Amino acid sequence: MAFIHVNTQTLTTPSVLFQASKNTSPQTPVSIYNGHSASIFVGDSTIATSGATIGRTIPAATSQTFYVSANDIVYAISAAASATGAVVITYTA
Repeated sequence: MAFIHVNTQTLTTPSVLFQASKNTSPQTPVSIYNGHSASIFVGDSTIATSGATIGRTIPAATSQTFYVSANDIVYAISAAASATGAVVITYTA
C-alpha cells in the first residue's frame, strides 16, 4: 500500500473532486484539506453552496475525513473558485 496525495481545486459548479478506483477497499478513509480562503462544500453531483442541496461544509484551513468504496465519486463546489492545488486529498491505496 502507498500513501497518496492529490492537489486539486474547487469550482463554482459541482465538479469531481475525487473518484475512488475500482480496486479501492470498502470504507477507505480519505482526508480532504481545504486550503482555500473560504469554505468548500462536498457531496454528490447535486450539491450547492446553500439551500436544500447544500453539501457538507469544510471550512477554510480545516480537513475532514470521509470513507469511500470502489468507484465512489466525491463532488465539490465553492462560492468562488479556489486556486489550483488549494484542496489536498490524502489516502492510502
